[in-house]
Amino acid sequence: MEYKLIGISCLILIILGLTWLKDGEQMNPPLKKRVVIDSVTIGIFWAVFEFLDKSGSTTYKNEIVFVINASLFFFFARMIQLICQVNPMIQELVQYLKSKGVDMEDKEK
Repeated sequence: MEYKLIGISCLILIILGLTWLKDGEQMNPPLKKRVVIDSVTIGIFWAVFEFLDKSGSTTYKNEIVFVINASLFFFFARMIQLICQVNPMIQELVQYLKSKGVDMEDKEK
């Protein structure tokens, strides 16, 4: 599980970097605040893990594993989304598809 937490920590930092690359000074929240938020998020993941690891309790092990796996999936999906927004090749593909009449918006409303 430590490797998954390392992966989550790296993904959060990659997302921070990609968001800064995408938005620059217009980041919302601003970069300094975002660094604090992301650091606290990483710290919370590690604190919960260390607490459960040192306590030896297996009462909530399945729930913690689910949260870790879901977080890993969420942060990976967010990273892919940001890469698609930053990558000019994908932006050009979206523009091309829109010019050909492909509707890429959700119709659930």
